[in-house]
Formats: sequence, structure tokens, C-alpha cells
Amino acid sequence: MVEVVRSSFKEQYPLIAENIRKCDFIALDTEFTGLKINEQIKSSLFDDGAERYKKLRKTITQITICQLGLSIFTKDQKENRYGAKTYNFYLYPQSFGPVDERFFCQASSLQFLCKYDFDFNKFIYEGIPHLNDHQEQMIRDHIASKAMFTGLERDLDENAIQKICSKVADWLVNTDEDNKMVLTKNEMERIPMYVLSTELRGRFPGIWTIINKEQKCIEIEKIAADKRQELEISEKSDQRQQEEALLEKMLGFTRIFRLMKQLKKPLLAHNCMMDLMLIYDKFYKPLPVSYTEFKTNLHMMFPKVFDTKHIASSVRREMEETGLVQYTNLGDLYKDLESEKGQELVLHPPAIVHAEGFERYISDVLPHEAGFDAYMCGFVFLRYGHILTFKNTKSSEVIPCMFRRYLQTLENYTNRINIIRATVNHINLEGPDQESRRPELLYVRSRMFKQKLNIDQLAKWFSPYGSVDVKAYGQSRALVATSNYSCARDILRAFKKHNTIYVTKYSVWKHSPVVRGLLWSGVLLTGSVCVLALLSGDKNS
Repeated sequence: MVEVVRSSFKEQYPLIAENIRKCDFIALDTEFTGLKINEQIKSSLFDDGAERYKKLRKTITQITICQLGLSIFTKDQKENRYGAKTYNFYLYPQSFGPVDERFFCQASSLQFLCKYDFDFNKFIYEGIPHLNDHQEQMIRDHIASKAMFTGLERDLDENAIQKICSKVADWLVNTDEDNKMVLTKNEMERIPMYVLSTELRGRFPGIWTIINKEQKCIEIEKIAADKRQELEISEKSDQRQQEEALLEKMLGFTRIFRLMKQLKKPLLAHNCMMDLMLIYDKFYKPLPVSYTEFKTNLHMMFPKVFDTKHIASSVRREMEETGLVQYTNLGDLYKDLESEKGQELVLHPPAIVHAEGFERYISDVLPHEAGFDAYMCGFVFLRYGHILTFKNTKSSEVIPCMFRRYLQTLENYTNRINIIRATVNHINLEGPDQESRRPELLYVRSRMFKQKLNIDQLAKWFSPYGSVDVKAYGQSRALVATSNYSCARDILRAFKKHNTIYVTKYSVWKHSPVVRGLLWSGVLLTGSVCVLALLSGDKNS
């Protein structure tokens, strides 16, 4: 694993980009600052894909990614082996001009990160910046307006800029014409050189500034007004380059995201609905209100997405006889498939190794570090690809194969993203979601006329029979969603003769107040028409 932070990103970017261009697939994982902004948007068995997206969107737009892992896997062309080059990125939102992101932190999420030794100092002090398309355009407009320094309390440290300006003012008063002033990197106090240079020129008409990139300093000299005007005209091209360099620095990790989007390599993650929504919101565009638009755009960017949670859940029954992978959390899957027994399930599994220079995870097992989780995801994907490709093949006919063979085997799992506790077990990024396979809803009403139902009490009564969610359906009625058919049957049987509540299968025709109201309106309307017809007939006779 290689750790990447703000101070090392520029140097490491070219090699990261080269590795992405050459790879077969990329595994991704994110760590973030919260899971849900309030209890009203918790997951429910009543949720379909669109409703779950709507709930998650409220959270995603208010939290931020604090760490992102990429594990870049490449097939060795000469041997039956994959090399993994794993990067662990600390990220932190960019603050500049009108862009000053506010994000939500959930105490339990931060405690969880602490439990796994997350470095909050690197997150805040060394986090790599990033922008989505909307934020980038806001900054471009801000730079073009030459209003970079309005609201200095947000853009820069006011005390730092005033301190530097005071030094320059003193120098102007006390120095000779030929003397130059030099501001060193330490004196600039983390203020970008281009930003500081532009600000000094704006405040002091009698000076000219020169950015010395090699020495990482700014040289300042006195200059006449006509000479300055000539220099400003000749420097316009260089100024544009400086602005683009400043923007490139602020884009940070977004540059890697855009390269991934351009190359469209297969993208892997585990239980990744939130991961996908986060990278869309933080690096592409603000999440749209439309669930369909989100899926369409994501599929356009990444045509092949695999969720190893969905793969593991789908083939769990097929794997029962092996005694392995009966749990679908990432850590257990990795432990089972990496074990000696897991390696022997099918002959000739490809070796999966950490590439040279990326060996840290050979000795360090670091669950919930984004880089390590990304590596585990890629490892699990390759193991499943090999097992499912050759599961019905005679041992004598199992041979090492190319990566595209695994992709063909796993085609039915492409773009299916796992969701838990919902009407469906996955969403489909390339088309309509499947119909629900959950049991029908149960309808509950009080046996006492208009007696209010206690939703918490109902949940306590029903939960011993399985996973359930209960929601009010008026004061004396409720709906119950169950996770499986045996749970629904057991509840119906147990409460068939209950003293205080009546439980049956929900029917929209019998139990929906809206539909019943429409039906009664139709009956009344039909009756009125008949009466009018009779009266009209009597009148004409």
C-alpha cells in the first residue's frame, strides 16, 4: 500500500495514472463522516430502490469522504498471477471563494474510525482537495471575476495576509528603487503563490511580483505605472496558465476520478450503494433528485460495476456444501477465500500478490482502512470469478484463463448493487429494478372501534417471528413489512385470534382509504345516474 496525501499527491499522480491506464480492473472503498443524518431516514423493508436512493441522498449531500482506497489489479501476461497496487488517499473538501463545504459528522461514525486508528490529523491537515463539476465552475467564475479575495475570512487567513501586506508596505517606504523583496515559502503561510501574488498586485499599484517556482518564493520589485501596464499586457497568457495550475491543484483527487471515468475500467466495491453515490456527488455533480437520472449517468460513466456483496449473497446457497463463505461481510469472505481450504476449492486459482513497492498489507491486516478494504474486495472478486468459471468443470480440464473469461462468467451480476432491508435485494444500474420478491404486506387494525394502535408495541409483538418493519396507516390501522414468507405466515397464524388486533394480508382494494373512497364515489355516481335515468323515463312516458 502507498499512502497519498496533499503534500505527495502531485508527485505521485503520474504513476497512479499510468497504473490505472494499464490495469484490468479497479476496486474501490470509502470511509466517511456519517451514516444517516437522522432516524427518520433509516432503512426500511418498505423501501424500494427509488425510496432508498431518496433517503440516502439526504445523508450523502451532508457528509464527506475522509479516506478513499483504490486497489488497481493487473494480470501478469506471462504467469497466472495478478498484481495489486493499492493506494490509500486521505481527502478533505476544498475551500476557496464561494466554495466552502459544510459537512455533517456523526459521533458513532467517528468513534468507529478511531477504533481502527484513523488519523484525523492527516484528514484535516493533509487531505487531498476535490471538486465536482458544479464547484469547479463556481471557482472558475470566481477567478474570472477577479473577486478572489472577497470574504477573506473564508478563503485565507486574514491575519496572515495582513501580516504579509504590512511587511510589503514597510519595505516600500524604507527601500531603494533597485532593491527586491523576497517572500519565502514559510512567510507565505500556506497561501498559494498565485493567489498571494495577485492579491499583492491588487493592493500595491507600485509593485510587480514574480513567482519563482524553483525557489518556491515570490520576488517583489518597485515599478513605474507605465512599465507595469506593459508587463500586465504581456503576462496575460502566463496568467491563464497560473490560474489553470491553481485550479488543477484544487481539483486534486477529482483528476483521478475523471481518468477512471474516461478509461471505463471495470469498477468493484462491496455493498457499495453509498460509495457510488458519494463519488458521484463529490467528484462529478450534485446528486440529482431523479433516481433514474442517477442510475443512467452512473452507468454512462462506469459501464461495468460489480458489487461483491451482491455476488456473495446470490451464490451463497451454491457454496453451502463447501462450508465456506456463509457470511457476506467483506472480512469473512476474504478470510475464507484466502484460507488454504478456500484456495483448494478449484484448481489453478490465480496468485494474487501485492506489487513491488506496495507490500505493506503483506504483514499488516488493517480492516476498515479504505485501501485494505479495496484490496480485499478485489481479492474476493477474483476468487469468485475463478470458482464460478470452473465450478462444473472436471479437474483435469481446469486451466488458467484470461480476465475477460471471469467477466463473462460474472456477466449476470454486472451493475447489480446490493441494498439491505428493502423490498428488493439489489438495484439495477442499467435498467428498471426487479419486482419485489418479498411477501405481501400485512394489514393490522384494532378490534376496538377507532382505538389507536401502538406502533412500538406491534413491533415488539411481531419481531420474535423475524425481521419486520411497522408503520402507521391511520390512527387505528397499521401496515407490516416482513423479510420472508415464513415470518409473514407465522405472524398470521399467531395473531389469528388475538384479543386486541386483527391481522390479515393487505389488499389495496379492501384496505386503501383512497381506493375505497374512489369506489364509493363511483357507486354513488352510478346510483345518481340511475336515479336520473329513471326520473327522465317517467317524465317522458
